[in-house]
Amino acid sequence: MKLFYLLFICFSMTSAVMAQESWKVTLNDKTVLNTTTEDEEENSVIFKPSDLKKKRDFIVKYIEKDKKNDWERVIVLYDETDHELAKQKGAQLKIKNSALHSLFKNTKKIKVYTWALPTDPKLKAVIRIRRVHLCTLVLQ
Repeated sequence: MKLFYLLFICFSMTSAVMAQESWKVTLNDKTVLNTTTEDEEENSVIFKPSDLKKKRDFIVKYIEKDKKNDWERVIVLYDETDHELAKQKGAQLKIKNSALHSLFKNTKKIKVYTWALPTDPKLKAVIRIRRVHLCTLVLQ
């Protein structure tokens, strides 16, 4: 029975990811990426250091088709060595350009991922989550 429950949850998560979820990446109030597909090469956002000098924000907004109330979403920034740089709970990550610029001091690429976890600790302990690549930020 536990195996059936685990398979059901994995299937539910896979179908939830495939249910035309979308995400939008905004830099300095301009949309630089708006997509529904996960593709590490296509979903690259290339910008210059001068783009980060403006006193604006970098925003990643994840739009869930069917939001589950008992699940918690996070959006996380990782460097090239898969070291976590920043993390925010919720379907939106908002970071000041100056803070993003400081994250680029030791790396030239930052990958943005998201995933959702159940809030129930017992359920959280038995499922396996796959992180979804939203975009890769490249500083020229």
